[in-house]
Amino acid sequence: MTENVTRRDFLKTAAVSSGALVLYGLTSKAPYIYGTVNKKNKEFSFKENLEKVYTTCGICSSACAVTAYVKNGVLRFLTGNPEDPQSQGKLCAKGKSGAKFLYDPDRLKYPVMRTNPEKGIDVDPKWKRISWEEALDTIANKIREVKEKHGPQAIVFLTMPKPSVMKRLISAIGTPNLVTHHDTCVLPHVIVQKFTLWTKPWGWDLENARYILSFGWDQPAKGKIVFVRRFITAMERKAKIVVLNPMYSLTASKADEWIPIKPGTDLAFALAMINVILSENLYDRGFLEKYTNFMEHETEIKEWFREYTPEWASTLTEVPAETIRRIAIEFATTKPAVAPVHKRDPAGPNYANSWHLGRAILILNALVGSIDTYGGLVYPRGFKIPPCTSVFPPSKPFPTPPVEERIDGKEKLPLVKKVGLGLFSPLADNILKKKPYEIKMVIANAYNILAFPQPTKIIEALKKVEFVVDIDIYPSEMAQLADIALPDLTYLEKTNIIGRGFPRCAKIGPQAQIMQPVVKPMYEARGLAWICLELGKRVAPEYFKKQNGEFYTWSEYLEEAAKKGLGITLAELKKKGIHFKEEKFVPYAKLEAMVKKGKKIEVYGETFEKNGYDPLPKWVPPREFPSNEYPFRLLVSRSPVHRHTKTTNNVLLLELDPVNCVFINSEVAGSLGIKDLDWVYVESRVGKVKLQARLIKGIRKDCVAIFHGFGHWSKELKSGYGRGVNDGDLIPTQTVDEIIARGDPTAAGCMEDVCVRVYKA
Repeated sequence: MTENVTRRDFLKTAAVSSGALVLYGLTSKAPYIYGTVNKKNKEFSFKENLEKVYTTCGICSSACAVTAYVKNGVLRFLTGNPEDPQSQGKLCAKGKSGAKFLYDPDRLKYPVMRTNPEKGIDVDPKWKRISWEEALDTIANKIREVKEKHGPQAIVFLTMPKPSVMKRLISAIGTPNLVTHHDTCVLPHVIVQKFTLWTKPWGWDLENARYILSFGWDQPAKGKIVFVRRFITAMERKAKIVVLNPMYSLTASKADEWIPIKPGTDLAFALAMINVILSENLYDRGFLEKYTNFMEHETEIKEWFREYTPEWASTLTEVPAETIRRIAIEFATTKPAVAPVHKRDPAGPNYANSWHLGRAILILNALVGSIDTYGGLVYPRGFKIPPCTSVFPPSKPFPTPPVEERIDGKEKLPLVKKVGLGLFSPLADNILKKKPYEIKMVIANAYNILAFPQPTKIIEALKKVEFVVDIDIYPSEMAQLADIALPDLTYLEKTNIIGRGFPRCAKIGPQAQIMQPVVKPMYEARGLAWICLELGKRVAPEYFKKQNGEFYTWSEYLEEAAKKGLGITLAELKKKGIHFKEEKFVPYAKLEAMVKKGKKIEVYGETFEKNGYDPLPKWVPPREFPSNEYPFRLLVSRSPVHRHTKTTNNVLLLELDPVNCVFINSEVAGSLGIKDLDWVYVESRVGKVKLQARLIKGIRKDCVAIFHGFGHWSKELKSGYGRGVNDGDLIPTQTVDEIIARGDPTAAGCMEDVCVRVYKA
């Protein structure tokens, strides 16, 4: 995080990130207890015979293939599977530390029921151990009671949209309320990609790019093996790398050019680049004619961007106009060039103008022809793994929810409604206001209170809900507010088929992997699929049966899904670990097929326009501006060795990064009388946190930065409890009406559109 980080330092850091803990067993004290390392070729040799089990890492969405080494039913350690073309046999520090999730003594071990009616921070639930039968019967009875008295809409599920059986359970109950976190994560990207490119491509062929332009994209600094290895290859091939970031990140330190842009103004920079490329006729006309609707709207498009000159953008970004113009020309004339995005960058959920920036970045890639080709954005190429409803169709249609209104209000946002993802930022307010109705029951899975903006509100909201169920591997903050907590399996104990449809380089074709138990389940933990099937049998049995009238099992579903989706048996997939489909990459082939179906890339957003939104990106200012009271912009970043709040109870990773702090410019800190490691308060208009200050040069003077993932207050997380602060305490919630008023079709959570003040504690 300092200015003098060298390329060699970066490569060393990348090596640590991909190799840290590789030789560690269940403790970090004895790194070579299982074998020796050949000093010449660095290969590891085992001292004893260990069983190899193939599986998939479940810590982040990269889903790297894993080889687990087991002896006598005990996991000894984890390595990458060398057959994985994306991670290339490597794991990051998070993946290497997976045994600590499995063997963490703080895990939820068996079903428990709350006996203390009081709820809140530092309130002991006074858990009572119960059987699975009692837990499932109690939950099922409550579901039936709420449905009968208040309607199914009074039940909310907080869960990721992926679990196939849970989605079936939700449909069978008939509630419209499947609520996800995506407005605080990736929803702006999902919306702009789906309705511009007609798909959601997360593949960026960095290794073949000659020019990489990052609008805050920082994945190589986050320990993401699937990105960092491609990024290093691009560096070695002398690709020019330009990074716009208010903070001197590790990725920025490896760039040929670092531009400390003013937060919230990346949009102005991108608009000015489009202006230059259009006005100087630097765009790829052949690509645009063939694959986009640019030519049908050429006059309108050029007129729209005419006012966004580099001189205009310079006043907002504090970047010289000549720099903006030069980078625009370089981007258009250095082939192939790419501007990647990923989740929580400035084009994601961070600002009121993020969706416009997301659109502008896609247009930049389209203008230079860097879509569905080498060195550009790569369209997904994956297996279609059928859902439960396809493998075992229900005997009758699922019930239609009695109301269209949802508790997160997303039905008011037509494009959000179409993608099946929900909103965290307005949820607490709506529950508290009973708008549009009262919520009586919440069932949460793998979501934590610390994931919400202004979490004190969701705490108050859940306290007013009659019955809360939490399904997780840990007794997290969400569990502390639950009436029943159920122990889920870790990814090292469960079985699933993982489809990877987003290749990180052009030469990778469709790929699927097995996730399978490497050891027997610990304690009394059960998988989410089993829990949902058992609840389904109790509350809506007719939707969980096969044609012969018997209840289907998760294993039976996976067997059929493997045959229908992959063309192999589940046993074969378990033995191989990875399944490929050899497919030669043909540039623009996906686009060709799309055009034949009547779909073109919408440079001019006809779909956005039809739904009442701007058809092209325009300048919109951030939600908040620095003031005398709150002079600093808050930047939220993430540690390369942690995965949000999932890993900050892992003692191995805490050895590498034990606590968060607030990064502040050393010159500014001096003027405030703040020294390195001083305790300070960081305060926004909705809350304040106390943590230590770290003084650095590599951050703008009008910014401070905090790493996300810390701040656990659940005392049952003994390793993570009390470490650092939760940045969400500083981030305001928002209402759907506010989202509509600013004309945002993507409902961005404005997770960095926050200004703060800093003062000594």
